[in-house]
Amino acid sequence: MNGFAPEQIQLYFRHIGLPADDYQSRIKTDPLGFLTTLMHRHLAGVPFDSLAIHYSPHRTLSLHPQALFHKLVIRGRGGYCMEVNTFFATVLRTLGYTLYSAGGRVSVGGVQSGWNHMLNLVTIDGTKYVVDVGFGSHNSPHPIPLRDGYEFTTIAPARGKLEYRALSCHSDPSQRVWVYSVQPSEHAPWGEMYSFVEIEFFAVDFQVMNVPTSSSPQSFFVQNVMCMRVLLKEGTDEPEGLIILHRDYLKRRIGDKVEILQILEVEEDRLQVLEEWFSIKLGEDEKAAIRGLPSELRRKPPVGVDHA
Repeated sequence: MNGFAPEQIQLYFRHIGLPADDYQSRIKTDPLGFLTTLMHRHLAGVPFDSLAIHYSPHRTLSLHPQALFHKLVIRGRGGYCMEVNTFFATVLRTLGYTLYSAGGRVSVGGVQSGWNHMLNLVTIDGTKYVVDVGFGSHNSPHPIPLRDGYEFTTIAPARGKLEYRALSCHSDPSQRVWVYSVQPSEHAPWGEMYSFVEIEFFAVDFQVMNVPTSSSPQSFFVQNVMCMRVLLKEGTDEPEGLIILHRDYLKRRIGDKVEILQILEVEEDRLQVLEEWFSIKLGEDEKAAIRGLPSELRRKPPVGVDHA
């Protein structure tokens, strides 16, 4: 599998604000520590979003690593799970990590979907880690040891958990998959986020998964304009919260404090938020592509006004 050129890695590090000096010796000395820092910087610098599905004349998402490099690094855009995790896997292979990509099923209200998620499994010193930079607000910003019953903090106060068990929908109760769950706060119930298997999925598998996930009217990404990134504690590489644009509002979550920063009424509001908070500037053809879609923001008519 082809990786990125050294100059591309340098550009990527610069884009996410990660010092590029002597990174090879840092990986050799502390591969897990470097991977953790890289994840933090990536999640803060590369948004998780569905923008290209709505603001694109063609509405197709390429999973080719070079196309993703141009989109995420050169253009400073974001992407959804299969885009950002394909890109991140290519970066890690280029840096010398041992990994493969796996498929997952997102759980919606406790009901398992079909194959519609991608994650990476990285092996360091004989231990396999879940490395996922494409699961939005419930993402773990750290590598997760693949260990049954392992609990950990994602972004405080939220916690995550990995279990190796059967799903309620399994026909044969002896079957086992890995289940990633999240507890948003200390006294909140745990909720299943997604399940996955340790079987390697190939690029062609994700190409098949990519089409319905990015184009089906029932897809969450088709129904929702969203863009989010991790917020780091000032002067550190430690995640402390999230900034989230979802449909018609912008919110910031730090710890257990959630603030609605802005209600968006028209497309111009959303485009301004994308530029100010995510450094994303769309072209005129991209801005025009959302016109007429259900996801377009239109000013609501005053109450009582008859447009018949």
